[in-house]
Amino acid sequence: MSAPRVVRTIAAFLVVVAIVAGCDNPKPTPSPTTAPASTTSPPATPGVTVLPSPTAAAAAGPFPLAVVTGLTNHKAVISLDELATLAKTGKLVVPCEVQVTQPALDATAPCTAADGIASAVIKNQSLVALLPAGLVQVATKVLPIAGSGPFGMDGPDLFGSPAARALPYPLMGVASAGTTLSATETAYDASKVWTLTETGSLCADRGAARQAVTLHKGWDWVFDGGTARYNGPPIPNPNPPPGIDRHPIVRPVETGNDGATAKLISSADVTLGNLKCPVLPTSTWHPANQALGLSVPEDVLDRWASFLGIDAVYLPADHQSDRGVRGIKSTLQLLDKHGFPHTGLGLNLAGALAPAYVEVAGLKVAFVSWNNVPGPTHAGATTPGVAWLNQANVVAAVNKAKAANANLIVCDPQWWGPDEYRPTLSASQIKAVGWMDAAGCNQILAGGLHLSGGMYLRPNGNGVSMIDAGPGNFQYGQDFWQNTQEGVIVEDTYIGTMLVNVRLHPYVMVLAARAALLDPAADGHYVLDRIWKASKLDYDPCCG
Repeated sequence: MSAPRVVRTIAAFLVVVAIVAGCDNPKPTPSPTTAPASTTSPPATPGVTVLPSPTAAAAAGPFPLAVVTGLTNHKAVISLDELATLAKTGKLVVPCEVQVTQPALDATAPCTAADGIASAVIKNQSLVALLPAGLVQVATKVLPIAGSGPFGMDGPDLFGSPAARALPYPLMGVASAGTTLSATETAYDASKVWTLTETGSLCADRGAARQAVTLHKGWDWVFDGGTARYNGPPIPNPNPPPGIDRHPIVRPVETGNDGATAKLISSADVTLGNLKCPVLPTSTWHPANQALGLSVPEDVLDRWASFLGIDAVYLPADHQSDRGVRGIKSTLQLLDKHGFPHTGLGLNLAGALAPAYVEVAGLKVAFVSWNNVPGPTHAGATTPGVAWLNQANVVAAVNKAKAANANLIVCDPQWWGPDEYRPTLSASQIKAVGWMDAAGCNQILAGGLHLSGGMYLRPNGNGVSMIDAGPGNFQYGQDFWQNTQEGVIVEDTYIGTMLVNVRLHPYVMVLAARAALLDPAADGHYVLDRIWKASKLDYDPCCG
Protein backbone atom coordinates (compact mmCIF):
# COMPACT_ATOMS: atom_id res chain seq x y z
CA MET A 1 0.00 0.00 0.00
CA SER A 2 1.25 3.45 -0.79
CA ALA A 3 2.03 5.60 2.22
CA PRO A 4 -0.22 8.44 3.37
CA ARG A 5 0.61 11.92 2.24
CA VAL A 6 3.91 13.40 3.29
CA VAL A 7 3.83 16.10 5.93
CA ARG A 8 5.91 19.19 6.51
CA THR A 9 6.39 21.37 9.55
CA ILE A 10 5.83 25.04 10.13
CA ALA A 11 7.22 25.06 13.65
CA ALA A 12 10.54 24.49 15.38
CA PHE A 13 11.14 22.89 18.71
CA LEU A 14 9.72 24.64 21.73
CA VAL A 15 12.20 24.21 24.54
CA VAL A 16 11.23 25.45 27.97
CA VAL A 17 13.65 25.45 30.87
CA ALA A 18 12.25 23.11 33.52
CA ILE A 19 13.18 21.66 36.86
CA VAL A 20 16.60 20.48 37.93
CA ALA A 21 16.96 17.46 40.19
CA GLY A 22 19.35 14.70 41.23
CA CYS A 23 18.75 11.01 40.71
CA ASP A 24 16.32 9.49 43.22
CA ASN A 25 17.02 12.20 45.82
CA PRO A 26 16.50 15.40 43.81
CA LYS A 27 18.13 18.60 45.10
CA PRO A 28 16.57 21.01 44.52
CA THR A 29 13.43 18.97 44.38
CA PRO A 30 11.21 19.07 41.28
CA SER A 31 8.51 21.69 41.40
CA PRO A 32 5.13 20.28 40.41
CA THR A 33 4.00 23.71 39.35
CA THR A 34 6.77 24.18 36.78
CA ALA A 35 5.39 23.41 33.33
CA PRO A 36 6.04 24.68 29.83
CA ALA A 37 3.38 26.61 28.03
CA SER A 38 0.94 24.61 25.97
CA THR A 39 1.68 24.37 22.26
CA THR A 40 -1.70 22.98 21.29
CA SER A 41 -3.45 25.03 18.64
CA PRO A 42 -6.61 26.80 19.87
CA PRO A 43 -9.95 25.45 18.72
CA ALA A 44 -11.07 26.70 15.36
CA THR A 45 -13.89 25.98 12.99
CA PRO A 46 -12.65 24.15 9.88
CA GLY A 47 -13.48 25.40 6.43
CA VAL A 48 -16.56 23.60 5.13
CA THR A 49 -18.29 22.94 1.86
CA VAL A 50 -21.71 21.63 0.94
CA LEU A 51 -22.09 17.84 1.00
CA PRO A 52 -22.85 16.60 -2.53
CA SER A 53 -26.00 14.56 -2.91
CA PRO A 54 -25.17 10.87 -3.49
CA THR A 55 -27.48 10.49 -6.49
CA ALA A 56 -25.28 8.15 -8.54
CA ALA A 57 -23.44 4.93 -7.96
CA ALA A 58 -20.22 5.29 -6.03
CA ALA A 59 -17.08 5.41 -8.13
CA ALA A 60 -14.93 3.46 -5.67
CA GLY A 61 -15.34 1.17 -2.71
CA PRO A 62 -16.35 -0.08 -0.40
CA PHE A 63 -13.41 0.98 1.75
CA PRO A 64 -12.96 1.32 5.53
CA LEU A 65 -13.38 4.67 7.23
CA ALA A 66 -11.30 5.50 10.29
CA VAL A 67 -12.78 7.64 13.06
CA VAL A 68 -10.22 10.30 13.94
CA THR A 69 -9.83 13.09 16.45
CA GLY A 70 -7.07 15.31 17.82
CA LEU A 71 -4.01 13.92 19.55
CA THR A 72 -4.77 15.85 22.73
CA ASN A 73 -8.42 14.78 22.90
CA HIS A 74 -8.92 12.58 25.97
CA LYS A 75 -11.45 10.48 24.09
CA ALA A 76 -9.90 7.04 23.46
CA VAL A 77 -12.71 4.98 21.86
CA ILE A 78 -16.07 5.61 20.23
CA SER A 79 -19.22 3.52 19.94
CA LEU A 80 -21.40 3.31 16.85
CA ASP A 81 -24.29 4.78 18.83
CA GLU A 82 -22.16 7.78 19.80
CA LEU A 83 -21.08 8.16 16.20
CA ALA A 84 -24.72 8.22 15.09
CA THR A 85 -25.55 10.85 17.72
CA LEU A 86 -22.64 13.05 16.63
CA ALA A 87 -23.80 12.76 13.03
CA LYS A 88 -27.40 13.75 13.84
CA THR A 89 -26.37 16.70 15.97
CA GLY A 90 -23.98 18.14 13.39
CA LYS A 91 -20.85 17.25 15.35
CA LEU A 92 -19.38 14.63 12.99
CA VAL A 93 -17.27 15.81 10.06
CA VAL A 94 -17.61 13.66 6.95
CA PRO A 95 -15.35 13.94 3.89
CA CYS A 96 -17.13 15.48 0.92
CA GLU A 97 -15.85 12.70 -1.33
CA VAL A 98 -17.32 9.89 0.81
CA GLN A 99 -20.77 8.37 1.16
CA VAL A 100 -21.03 6.29 4.35
CA THR A 101 -22.65 2.95 3.53
CA GLN A 102 -22.26 1.13 6.84
CA PRO A 103 -23.75 1.91 9.30
CA ALA A 104 -26.48 4.30 8.21
CA LEU A 105 -25.53 7.78 9.44
CA ASP A 106 -27.60 10.94 9.12
CA ALA A 107 -24.76 13.45 8.89
CA THR A 108 -26.14 16.99 9.18
CA ALA A 109 -22.94 19.05 9.35
CA PRO A 110 -21.42 20.53 6.18
CA CYS A 111 -18.70 18.27 4.84
CA THR A 112 -14.98 18.96 4.61
CA ALA A 113 -12.66 17.96 1.77
CA ALA A 114 -10.88 14.73 2.70
CA ASP A 115 -7.42 16.23 2.30
CA GLY A 116 -8.35 19.08 4.64
CA ILE A 117 -9.52 16.99 7.58
CA ALA A 118 -6.06 16.56 9.12
CA SER A 119 -5.59 20.34 9.14
CA ALA A 120 -9.05 20.80 10.65
CA VAL A 121 -8.24 18.32 13.41
CA ILE A 122 -4.97 20.09 14.20
CA LYS A 123 -6.90 23.36 14.61
CA ASN A 124 -9.70 21.81 16.68
CA GLN A 125 -8.47 18.92 18.80
CA SER A 126 -11.99 17.97 19.95
CA LEU A 127 -13.18 17.45 16.38
CA VAL A 128 -14.39 13.94 15.45
CA ALA A 129 -14.26 13.05 11.78
CA LEU A 130 -14.33 10.17 9.34
CA LEU A 131 -11.36 9.62 7.08
CA PRO A 132 -10.48 7.06 4.41
CA ALA A 133 -7.82 4.82 5.89
CA GLY A 134 -5.17 5.89 3.38
CA LEU A 135 -5.33 9.48 4.61
CA VAL A 136 -4.72 8.70 8.29
CA GLN A 137 -1.55 10.32 9.62
CA VAL A 138 0.01 11.17 12.96
CA ALA A 139 -2.02 14.38 13.39
CA THR A 140 -5.24 12.36 13.32
CA LYS A 141 -5.52 10.03 16.31
CA VAL A 142 -7.60 7.01 15.33
CA LEU A 143 -10.43 6.08 17.69
CA PRO A 144 -11.08 2.34 17.92
CA ILE A 145 -14.68 1.20 17.86
CA ALA A 146 -15.67 0.57 21.49
CA GLY A 147 -15.31 -3.00 22.68
CA SER A 148 -16.13 -4.98 25.80
CA GLY A 149 -12.83 -4.37 27.58
CA PRO A 150 -12.15 -1.82 30.31
CA PHE A 151 -12.70 1.78 29.19
CA GLY A 152 -14.15 0.39 25.92
CA MET A 153 -10.92 -1.31 24.88
CA ASP A 154 -10.60 -4.46 22.74
CA GLY A 155 -12.92 -3.36 19.94
CA PRO A 156 -12.31 -3.31 16.17
CA ASP A 157 -9.38 -1.08 15.25
CA LEU A 158 -7.89 -0.58 11.78
CA PHE A 159 -4.64 0.64 13.29
CA GLY A 160 -4.53 -1.37 16.51
CA SER A 161 -3.12 -4.70 17.62
CA PRO A 162 -3.26 -7.81 15.39
CA ALA A 163 -6.29 -9.06 17.34
CA ALA A 164 -8.11 -5.73 16.94
CA ARG A 165 -7.28 -5.54 13.23
CA ALA A 166 -8.69 -9.03 12.73
CA LEU A 167 -12.14 -8.14 14.09
CA PRO A 168 -14.91 -7.34 11.56
CA TYR A 169 -14.79 -3.60 10.94
CA PRO A 170 -18.25 -1.95 10.96
CA LEU A 171 -17.62 1.42 9.29
CA MET A 172 -17.43 1.50 5.49
CA GLY A 173 -17.95 3.95 2.65
CA VAL A 174 -17.82 4.51 -1.09
CA ALA A 175 -16.89 7.50 -3.20
CA SER A 176 -19.70 10.01 -3.51
CA ALA A 177 -21.14 10.63 -6.95
CA GLY A 178 -19.08 13.06 -8.99
CA THR A 179 -16.05 12.90 -6.70
CA THR A 180 -12.64 11.32 -7.03
CA LEU A 181 -10.54 9.53 -4.46
CA SER A 182 -7.28 7.89 -5.47
CA ALA A 183 -6.45 4.28 -4.75
CA THR A 184 -3.81 5.49 -2.31
CA GLU A 185 -6.40 7.46 -0.33
CA THR A 186 -8.89 4.61 -0.03
CA ALA A 187 -6.55 1.61 0.16
CA TYR A 188 -6.08 -0.39 3.35
CA ASP A 189 -3.82 -3.43 3.58
CA ALA A 190 -3.87 -4.91 7.08
CA SER A 191 -0.79 -7.02 6.30
CA LYS A 192 1.32 -3.85 6.13
CA VAL A 193 -0.01 -2.37 9.38
CA TRP A 194 1.89 -3.07 12.59
CA THR A 195 2.05 -1.64 16.09
CA LEU A 196 4.85 -0.93 18.54
CA THR A 197 4.39 -0.41 22.28
CA GLU A 198 7.03 0.91 24.67
CA THR A 199 7.01 0.76 28.45
CA GLY A 200 8.77 3.12 30.80
CA SER A 201 11.74 2.16 32.97
CA LEU A 202 11.83 -1.52 33.91
CA CYS A 203 13.54 -2.24 37.23
CA ALA A 204 11.26 -4.23 39.50
CA ASP A 205 13.37 -3.65 42.61
CA ARG A 206 12.41 -1.65 45.74
CA GLY A 207 8.61 -1.32 45.76
CA ALA A 208 8.00 -4.21 43.37
CA ALA A 209 10.51 -6.49 45.11
CA ARG A 210 8.97 -5.67 48.47
CA GLN A 211 5.51 -6.69 47.31
CA ALA A 212 6.67 -9.75 45.36
CA VAL A 213 9.28 -11.16 47.75
CA THR A 214 9.10 -9.57 51.21
CA LEU A 215 5.29 -9.62 51.33
CA HIS A 216 5.09 -12.88 49.35
CA LYS A 217 2.66 -11.69 46.66
CA GLY A 218 4.85 -13.18 43.96
CA TRP A 219 6.17 -11.76 40.71
CA ASP A 220 2.98 -12.60 38.82
CA TRP A 221 1.12 -10.05 40.96
CA VAL A 222 3.61 -7.33 40.01
CA PHE A 223 3.11 -7.90 36.29
CA ASP A 224 -0.65 -8.59 36.34
CA GLY A 225 -2.04 -5.09 36.97
CA GLY A 226 -5.54 -4.17 35.86
CA THR A 227 -7.30 -0.82 36.14
CA ALA A 228 -7.48 1.88 38.79
CA ARG A 229 -9.12 5.15 39.76
CA TYR A 230 -8.12 7.80 42.30
CA ASN A 231 -9.49 8.19 45.78
CA GLY A 232 -10.11 11.89 45.35
CA PRO A 233 -7.92 14.61 43.86
CA PRO A 234 -4.13 14.78 44.40
CA ILE A 235 -3.02 15.73 47.90
CA PRO A 236 0.28 17.02 49.32
CA ASN A 237 2.55 14.11 50.15
CA PRO A 238 2.14 13.67 53.94
CA ASN A 239 5.40 11.70 54.32
CA PRO A 240 7.94 12.71 51.69
CA PRO A 241 11.38 11.09 51.74
CA PRO A 242 14.24 13.09 53.29
CA GLY A 243 15.26 16.02 51.09
CA ILE A 244 12.07 16.00 49.01
CA ASP A 245 9.34 18.60 49.36
CA ARG A 246 5.65 17.83 49.85
CA HIS A 247 4.70 17.48 46.22
CA PRO A 248 1.23 16.27 45.22
CA ILE A 249 0.62 12.54 45.19
CA VAL A 250 -2.34 10.45 44.06
CA ARG A 251 -4.05 7.64 45.93
CA PRO A 252 -4.91 4.89 43.44
CA VAL A 253 -7.62 2.36 44.13
CA GLU A 254 -7.60 -0.79 42.01
CA THR A 255 -10.85 -1.49 40.17
CA GLY A 256 -10.25 -5.04 38.95
CA ASN A 257 -9.57 -6.22 35.40
CA ASP A 258 -6.35 -7.99 36.38
CA GLY A 259 -4.10 -8.47 33.39
CA ALA A 260 -5.45 -5.51 31.41
CA THR A 261 -2.14 -3.64 31.51
CA ALA A 262 -0.10 -6.61 30.37
CA LYS A 263 -2.64 -7.40 27.66
CA LEU A 264 -2.38 -3.89 26.23
CA ILE A 265 1.43 -3.97 26.22
CA SER A 266 1.83 -7.49 24.86
CA SER A 267 -0.90 -7.27 22.22
CA ALA A 268 1.25 -5.13 19.92
CA ASP A 269 3.16 -6.62 17.02
CA VAL A 270 6.38 -5.43 18.68
CA THR A 271 6.98 -4.53 22.34
CA LEU A 272 10.05 -2.54 23.34
CA GLY A 273 11.38 -2.60 26.89
CA ASN A 274 13.78 -0.27 28.71
CA LEU A 275 15.80 -2.18 31.32
CA LYS A 276 16.95 0.24 33.99
CA CYS A 277 19.17 -2.05 36.10
CA PRO A 278 21.15 -5.33 35.99
CA VAL A 279 19.64 -8.82 35.95
CA LEU A 280 21.21 -11.37 38.32
CA PRO A 281 20.64 -15.10 38.82
CA THR A 282 17.72 -15.50 41.18
CA SER A 283 19.83 -17.59 43.57
CA THR A 284 22.30 -14.75 44.15
CA TRP A 285 19.90 -11.78 43.96
CA HIS A 286 18.59 -9.78 46.90
CA PRO A 287 16.31 -6.71 46.95
CA ALA A 288 17.64 -3.19 47.39
CA ASN A 289 16.14 -0.56 49.65
CA GLN A 290 18.01 2.44 48.31
CA ALA A 291 18.80 4.16 45.03
CA LEU A 292 22.14 2.42 44.52
CA GLY A 293 22.64 -1.30 44.13
CA LEU A 294 19.47 -1.82 42.09
CA SER A 295 18.96 -5.11 40.27
CA VAL A 296 16.27 -7.66 39.42
CA PRO A 297 16.30 -11.46 39.50
CA GLU A 298 16.19 -13.72 36.48
CA ASP A 299 12.63 -14.61 37.54
CA VAL A 300 11.35 -11.33 36.06
CA LEU A 301 12.51 -12.31 32.56
CA ASP A 302 9.98 -15.13 32.46
CA ARG A 303 7.30 -12.51 33.20
CA TRP A 304 8.67 -10.24 30.48
CA ALA A 305 7.80 -13.02 28.05
CA SER A 306 4.56 -14.34 29.56
CA PHE A 307 3.01 -11.02 30.65
CA LEU A 308 4.59 -8.16 28.68
CA GLY A 309 5.53 -9.98 25.48
CA ILE A 310 8.77 -7.99 25.17
CA ASP A 311 10.48 -8.44 21.79
CA ALA A 312 13.56 -6.22 22.24
CA VAL A 313 15.13 -4.21 25.04
CA TYR A 314 17.52 -1.28 25.29
CA LEU A 315 19.97 -1.25 28.15
CA PRO A 316 22.29 1.75 28.60
CA ALA A 317 20.71 3.00 31.83
CA ASP A 318 22.50 4.85 34.62
CA HIS A 319 22.09 1.92 37.03
CA GLN A 320 23.61 -0.78 34.81
CA SER A 321 26.90 -0.60 36.73
CA ASP A 322 25.25 -0.90 40.15
CA ARG A 323 26.47 -4.50 40.48
CA GLY A 324 29.77 -3.91 38.72
CA VAL A 325 31.18 -5.89 35.81
CA ARG A 326 29.57 -9.00 37.25
CA GLY A 327 26.15 -7.39 36.83
CA ILE A 328 26.85 -6.33 33.25
CA LYS A 329 28.03 -9.80 32.26
CA SER A 330 25.09 -11.42 34.03
CA THR A 331 22.58 -9.10 32.32
CA LEU A 332 23.91 -9.88 28.85
CA GLN A 333 24.13 -13.61 29.49
CA LEU A 334 20.62 -13.91 30.92
CA LEU A 335 19.01 -11.78 28.21
CA ASP A 336 20.67 -13.98 25.59
CA LYS A 337 19.57 -17.10 27.46
CA HIS A 338 15.93 -15.93 27.39
CA GLY A 339 16.11 -14.79 23.78
CA PHE A 340 15.70 -11.02 24.19
CA PRO A 341 17.51 -8.98 21.51
CA HIS A 342 19.26 -6.06 23.21
CA THR A 343 21.29 -2.94 22.47
CA GLY A 344 23.24 -0.26 24.33
CA LEU A 345 25.25 -2.45 26.73
CA GLY A 346 28.15 -4.74 25.92
CA LEU A 347 31.33 -6.43 27.01
CA ASN A 348 33.05 -3.86 24.80
CA LEU A 349 32.07 -0.85 22.73
CA ALA A 350 31.40 -2.88 19.60
CA GLY A 351 28.95 -5.03 21.54
CA ALA A 352 27.25 -2.03 23.13
CA LEU A 353 26.75 -0.39 19.74
CA ALA A 354 25.30 -3.52 18.14
CA PRO A 355 21.63 -3.00 17.22
CA ALA A 356 18.75 -5.20 18.33
CA TYR A 357 16.66 -6.50 15.43
CA VAL A 358 13.01 -7.52 15.14
CA GLU A 359 11.23 -8.86 12.04
CA VAL A 360 7.67 -7.57 11.52
CA ALA A 361 5.33 -7.10 8.55
CA GLY A 362 8.09 -8.13 6.17
CA LEU A 363 10.45 -5.50 7.58
CA LYS A 364 13.68 -5.61 9.52
CA VAL A 365 13.44 -3.08 12.36
CA ALA A 366 16.60 -2.05 14.19
CA PHE A 367 16.83 -0.52 17.66
CA VAL A 368 19.97 1.35 18.75
CA SER A 369 20.62 3.09 22.05
CA TRP A 370 23.06 5.23 24.04
CA ASN A 371 23.22 6.90 27.45
CA ASN A 372 24.15 10.37 28.71
CA VAL A 373 23.03 9.93 32.33
CA PRO A 374 25.91 9.98 34.85
CA GLY A 375 26.71 6.80 36.71
CA PRO A 376 27.43 3.77 34.54
CA THR A 377 30.77 2.60 33.18
CA HIS A 378 31.32 3.61 29.55
CA ALA A 379 32.05 0.74 27.20
CA GLY A 380 35.54 0.84 25.70
CA ALA A 381 37.42 -1.12 23.08
CA THR A 382 38.04 -3.95 25.56
CA THR A 383 36.00 -2.96 28.61
CA PRO A 384 32.31 -3.59 29.41
CA GLY A 385 29.79 -0.83 29.87
CA VAL A 386 27.10 1.25 28.20
CA ALA A 387 27.29 2.97 24.83
CA TRP A 388 27.83 6.64 25.62
CA LEU A 389 25.73 9.24 23.81
CA ASN A 390 28.17 11.08 21.56
CA GLN A 391 28.21 11.75 17.84
CA ALA A 392 30.74 9.08 16.97
CA ASN A 393 28.76 6.36 18.75
CA VAL A 394 25.48 7.51 17.22
CA VAL A 395 26.95 7.29 13.72
CA ALA A 396 28.60 3.94 14.42
CA ALA A 397 25.46 2.27 15.78
CA VAL A 398 23.18 3.59 13.02
CA ASN A 399 25.71 2.55 10.38
CA LYS A 400 25.68 -0.98 11.80
CA ALA A 401 21.89 -1.04 11.32
CA LYS A 402 22.21 0.27 7.78
CA ALA A 403 24.88 -2.30 6.95
CA ALA A 404 22.51 -5.02 8.13
CA ASN A 405 19.86 -3.69 5.70
CA ALA A 406 17.43 -2.52 8.36
CA ASN A 407 14.28 -1.03 6.83
CA LEU A 408 13.51 1.14 9.87
CA ILE A 409 15.88 2.44 12.54
CA VAL A 410 14.38 3.36 15.92
CA CYS A 411 16.79 5.24 18.18
CA ASP A 412 16.39 4.98 21.95
CA PRO A 413 18.54 7.46 23.87
CA GLN A 414 18.60 7.00 27.62
CA TRP A 415 18.90 10.64 28.61
CA TRP A 416 18.31 13.49 30.98
CA GLY A 417 18.01 17.07 29.99
CA PRO A 418 20.16 17.63 32.14
CA ASP A 419 18.11 16.02 34.94
CA GLU A 420 15.55 13.23 35.07
CA TYR A 421 12.59 15.46 36.00
CA ARG A 422 12.56 17.75 32.95
CA PRO A 423 9.68 17.01 30.51
CA THR A 424 10.88 19.26 27.66
CA LEU A 425 13.97 18.86 25.51
CA SER A 426 17.08 20.73 26.58
CA ALA A 427 19.75 22.22 24.34
CA SER A 428 21.97 19.18 24.89
CA GLN A 429 19.17 16.81 23.92
CA ILE A 430 18.36 18.81 20.80
CA LYS A 431 22.05 18.60 19.87
CA ALA A 432 21.91 14.82 20.28
CA VAL A 433 18.75 14.72 18.16
CA GLY A 434 20.73 16.50 15.43
CA TRP A 435 23.31 13.70 15.54
CA MET A 436 20.56 11.09 15.28
CA ASP A 437 18.83 12.85 12.40
CA ALA A 438 22.07 13.22 10.47
CA ALA A 439 23.02 9.59 11.09
CA GLY A 440 19.69 8.29 9.82
CA CYS A 441 17.40 7.58 12.79
CA ASN A 442 13.81 7.29 11.57
CA GLN A 443 12.08 7.58 14.94
CA ILE A 444 13.29 8.48 18.45
CA LEU A 445 11.70 6.73 21.45
CA ALA A 446 13.68 7.79 24.48
CA GLY A 447 13.86 6.73 28.11
CA GLY A 448 15.56 7.58 31.36
CA LEU A 449 13.17 10.24 32.65
CA HIS A 450 11.27 9.41 35.82
CA LEU A 451 8.26 11.30 34.52
CA SER A 452 6.51 11.45 31.17
CA GLY A 453 8.16 13.83 28.72
CA GLY A 454 6.88 15.70 25.70
CA MET A 455 6.24 14.54 22.16
CA TYR A 456 7.72 16.36 19.16
CA LEU A 457 6.49 15.83 15.59
CA ARG A 458 8.71 16.74 12.64
CA PRO A 459 8.80 16.04 8.91
CA ASN A 460 11.14 13.53 7.35
CA GLY A 461 11.42 11.94 3.95
CA ASN A 462 8.77 9.35 4.80
CA GLY A 463 6.05 11.26 6.61
CA VAL A 464 6.50 12.26 10.25
CA SER A 465 9.40 11.61 12.59
CA MET A 466 8.42 11.56 16.25
CA ILE A 467 10.57 12.23 19.29
CA ASP A 468 9.05 10.87 22.48
CA ALA A 469 11.17 12.30 25.31
CA GLY A 470 10.24 9.38 27.59
CA PRO A 471 7.13 7.55 28.84
CA GLY A 472 8.11 7.76 32.53
CA ASN A 473 8.55 5.14 35.22
CA PHE A 474 6.98 1.74 34.85
CA GLN A 475 8.57 -0.47 37.49
CA TYR A 476 10.95 1.79 39.37
CA GLY A 477 9.51 2.38 42.80
CA GLN A 478 9.21 6.17 43.11
CA ASP A 479 5.96 7.16 44.81
CA PHE A 480 6.94 10.54 46.30
CA TRP A 481 5.30 12.64 43.54
CA GLN A 482 2.30 12.30 41.27
CA ASN A 483 4.55 12.87 38.25
CA THR A 484 6.66 9.85 39.15
CA GLN A 485 3.66 7.69 40.09
CA GLU A 486 2.06 8.10 36.66
CA GLY A 487 3.23 7.19 33.18
CA VAL A 488 2.04 6.22 29.73
CA ILE A 489 2.37 3.23 27.45
CA VAL A 490 3.33 4.58 24.04
CA GLU A 491 1.56 2.88 21.13
CA ASP A 492 2.81 3.67 17.63
CA THR A 493 1.23 2.34 14.44
CA TYR A 494 3.07 2.00 11.14
CA ILE A 495 2.11 1.22 7.58
CA GLY A 496 5.32 -0.34 6.37
CA THR A 497 8.02 2.07 7.49
CA MET A 498 5.72 5.09 7.83
CA LEU A 499 4.47 6.18 11.24
CA VAL A 500 0.74 6.93 10.89
CA ASN A 501 -0.74 6.91 14.38
CA VAL A 502 0.28 7.55 17.99
CA ARG A 503 -1.75 6.81 21.11
CA LEU A 504 -0.78 7.23 24.75
CA HIS A 505 -2.31 4.96 27.40
CA PRO A 506 -2.06 6.37 30.95
CA TYR A 507 -1.36 4.23 33.98
CA VAL A 508 -0.51 4.65 37.67
CA MET A 509 1.83 2.57 39.80
CA VAL A 510 -0.04 0.89 42.64
CA LEU A 511 2.08 0.58 45.81
CA ALA A 512 5.05 1.68 43.70
CA ALA A 513 5.01 -1.83 42.27
CA ARG A 514 2.24 -2.66 39.81
CA ALA A 515 0.99 -0.67 36.81
CA ALA A 516 -2.79 -0.20 36.51
CA LEU A 517 -4.46 1.48 33.55
CA LEU A 518 -6.34 4.74 34.05
CA ASP A 519 -9.35 5.96 32.10
CA PRO A 520 -7.92 8.61 29.73
CA ALA A 521 -11.13 10.61 30.01
CA ALA A 522 -11.05 10.53 33.83
CA ASP A 523 -8.02 10.25 36.13
CA GLY A 524 -5.71 9.56 33.21
CA HIS A 525 -6.06 13.18 32.13
CA TYR A 526 -3.43 14.39 34.62
CA VAL A 527 -0.45 12.73 32.96
CA LEU A 528 -1.79 13.31 29.45
CA ASP A 529 -2.24 17.03 30.08
CA ARG A 530 1.33 17.31 31.37
CA ILE A 531 2.64 15.57 28.27
CA TRP A 532 0.72 17.80 25.86
CA LYS A 533 1.91 20.93 27.66
CA ALA A 534 5.48 19.79 27.07
CA SER A 535 4.91 18.82 23.42
CA LYS A 536 5.22 20.39 19.98
CA LEU A 537 2.55 18.95 17.70
CA ASP A 538 1.52 21.67 15.25
CA TYR A 539 3.05 20.52 12.00
CA ASP A 540 1.18 21.26 8.77
CA PRO A 541 -0.23 18.35 6.74
CA CYS A 542 0.67 18.52 3.09
CA CYS A 543 -2.47 18.56 0.96
CA GLY A 544 -0.86 18.39 -2.46
